[in-house]
Amino acid sequence: MIVEFSVENFRSIKERQTISFVATGLKSPEEYRNVDKNNIAIDGGMSLLKTVGIYGANASGKSNIIKALTYFLLAIRNEASSESNLSDLCDSFFYQDNANHSEAYFQIVIIIDKNKYRYGFTVKKNPNYFEQIASDSSKKISKEIITNEWLYGTKETNQGKYFTRIGNKVNKETLANNEKFPEIPSEHFLFLTFASAFDPDGVCAIVRNFLSGWTISNLQDGEHPFLQHFQTLLEFDKKEKEFLDLLSTFNLKYDRVFIRKSANKTSDQSLSKDEVYFEKTFSQKKNKINQELNLKYNESDGTQKLFVLASLLFRAFNFKSSGLIILDEIDSNFHPSLLIKLIKLINDPSVNKSNAQLLFTSHDTNLMSPEIMRRDQFYFTEKNEDDSTRLYSLAELKGIRNDADFAKQYLAGFYGGVPILEVYSNPNLENNDGTMEQ
Repeated sequence: MIVEFSVENFRSIKERQTISFVATGLKSPEEYRNVDKNNIAIDGGMSLLKTVGIYGANASGKSNIIKALTYFLLAIRNEASSESNLSDLCDSFFYQDNANHSEAYFQIVIIIDKNKYRYGFTVKKNPNYFEQIASDSSKKISKEIITNEWLYGTKETNQGKYFTRIGNKVNKETLANNEKFPEIPSEHFLFLTFASAFDPDGVCAIVRNFLSGWTISNLQDGEHPFLQHFQTLLEFDKKEKEFLDLLSTFNLKYDRVFIRKSANKTSDQSLSKDEVYFEKTFSQKKNKINQELNLKYNESDGTQKLFVLASLLFRAFNFKSSGLIILDEIDSNFHPSLLIKLIKLINDPSVNKSNAQLLFTSHDTNLMSPEIMRRDQFYFTEKNEDDSTRLYSLAELKGIRNDADFAKQYLAGFYGGVPILEVYSNPNLENNDGTMEQ
């Protein structure tokens, strides 16, 4: 499970900001004690939250937190290549001296098989790139470079170092099978990825496989991987009935769901929404009629989004390992009641048996109730005077009751993270006759 993620000097994020899934010691009111029981999972001796939501005004940096984590995970997932593929991470806070050559910081803490690991790196644009190109244009030059990299983890009873790196020099003396690893061939290579290729059963591979195989983001991955989960559960898991039962809890009732692949499609092409069909029975006078419905052309945008998300959740709930789902603007196209149901399903241990976690951004305050989520499950973003993003938890604010009306207080500005609106006036309107013509 994910314990925390930290980022510094990325887009609107200047100082180091950390989003944590660690449950605080607060207790929900007596009538909502099931929230504490359901929303927290124990892993590796730690109490961790299953869902965390980020709220804030537009342009306050909510999505930048999500982007930082998404791009970080994508860098780990990508195979080592001659191209750096790190440009998305090298987007430093703009309002600073030497912004183009300053380094960004990313670190994640996770628990795998009850062992805790802390992995991260710093990255920046190569300040000597153009000089190196001019001196030897035939040589592969890294546009972005890893300046530091580290992996620490549980060793017996203490957290020990597996490796550290400064530039291209890696200290791997305490890493098992370190004799297998040659020197890093390029400055943009992640040693975690590099070592995984030479020792597929080692700790680097364990960490990389978890971060690349058990995480998914709608920001980067789009809908296609979500649809692939549907195809897997239908064709390989043979879980059509169980999946239809899940859809029915959202009042999407169908008799059958199936795939009809396009005739001109190759086997390596991803499943698309126009290849997904439902069969539904409805009554017309005294007759019952079966009707086929296409997901793309016959269903609303909200139903389409719910379908692909439900496909992922259904599989994630039954994985052998806890996964992380990252959803930017989770409330888009969703009715508030559907969103509440979705969050409650993820927090329900009888449904979410793998303790899958969800990190999301939203403007929907209907979730901001002590009946649904705890104070430490809400984070807010707001802009500082220098336009940098500050991230903080509702649990950090003093004087807030655990049974408070979080939504009402948030909208009233008690917690910050809301837009500051000003009065607009236009003297030219006084002479306007009320028409659009001039």
